Amino acid sequence: MKDEIKLLIFLAVIAIAAVIFVKPLNERITGLSPDQASKKEKRHVGMVPGANPRVEEVQEMLKELKFYAGFVDGKMGKETKNALTAFQKRNNIAATGKVDLKTLNELRKQTSVWFEDSKPPVKNKDGASDREISYDIKTVQLLLKSTGFYKGKIDGKMGPETVKAIKRFQRSKNLKASGIINVKTWEKLKKF
Repeated sequence: MKDEIKLLIFLAVIAIAAVIFVKPLNERITGLSPDQASKKEKRHVGMVPGANPRVEEVQEMLKELKFYAGFVDGKMGKETKNALTAFQKRNNIAATGKVDLKTLNELRKQTSVWFEDSKPPVKNKDGASDREISYDIKTVQLLLKSTGFYKGKIDGKMGPETVKAIKRFQRSKNLKASGIINVKTWEKLKKF
C-alpha cells in the first residue's frame, strides 16, 4: 500500500513538473516556427534573398498613400510593418503588419487603375467608395506590350518584368517611376 502511495505521489510530481516546464518549452518552440500569418505572407509576397520586388511594390503603394516614409528597398523591416499595420487599421483589416491577400488587394485598389471613368471613387465619411475600383493587370500588360515596354507573357500577374515595364513607361512620360499604375500613369497608358 505504501508503495502505491509513493508511486501516485511520484506520478503527480511528474505531471506537475510537465505542466510547469514542458508547456512553456512547447510554446517557446512553437514560437520559433512561422505562424499562419507568416506563411500566408510568404505565399503573397514571396521569398527572395535581399530585396524583394513584391515588398518594393507594397512599399511604393504605402508611400503613395502616405503611410510609409522610408526608403523603398524591398526589405520587410519594422517601418514597413508599422506602415502596413496603420494601413490595415485605417481600412478595417486585421492589423497584423503582414501582407495578406486582403491587404494586398486593398493597397492595389487604392493606388491603381480606375477603369470606369478614370477618376478615383468618391469616398463617403464612412470610408466606403461610391463604386468598386477595378484593377486588371492583363489590360495593363497588353497596353504596355502594344507600346513596346513589356515583352513578357500576358499572364495577369504583377511580376518583376511587369513592374520594370511600368517603370520604363513612367520614365518615358516624365512620371515618377514607381512601378505602380496610379491615376496619372493610367491617364497616359490608356491612350494607347
